[in-house]
Amino acid sequence: MTAALLIIVGAVLCFWGSRSIRVAVLAAGFGLGWLLGQIFGSSWTTALLVGLAAAAATLVLTLVFARFVLFVAGALVGAVLGARIFLLADSDASEWVLGLIFVPCVALLGGFLANRWRHPFLRWGTAIAGASLLLAGIGQIGSDSTRMLWRPDSTGGDVVFGVLWVLLTVLGHRVQGSQDEDGRRGR
Repeated sequence: MTAALLIIVGAVLCFWGSRSIRVAVLAAGFGLGWLLGQIFGSSWTTALLVGLAAAAATLVLTLVFARFVLFVAGALVGAVLGARIFLLADSDASEWVLGLIFVPCVALLGGFLANRWRHPFLRWGTAIAGASLLLAGIGQIGSDSTRMLWRPDSTGGDVVFGVLWVLLTVLGHRVQGSQDEDGRRGR
């Protein structure tokens, strides 16, 4: 169940994230809540509830602050990215206080970049964050050959993860770009 949810949320964020700000906000909010649940070592049901609550809270937040929706969406994408990088850098997540500092810093950076560069940043940001969640879901499937995608524990695993993350990010960005072009042609 855990892996399937991460794969679905990651795919939505990676391939359709910039198509709809609300979909991106819901997916990023869920992914952020789920990853924070993982950082704090909660069970999958607790992580699911935290993810759903975070998705609902972020949607309400963007509706209340509609003027700042791009900043909030960018901050959420940045938070997902920050949480994933923190999980990759700290293999046992024992330094959770550092995570409480690192994740918000990356979130603020994402919000600033989204506010500044708007749609192009959201295409790249949602592709990066979605690819990360998608690979994390595949890594949690459980087989030894995919486990390195959740938390690589060797240099070779880091390299494979990095290459797959870049390739999936570029693919997600291209898919979102082709969707934008199809939308402009259909008008």
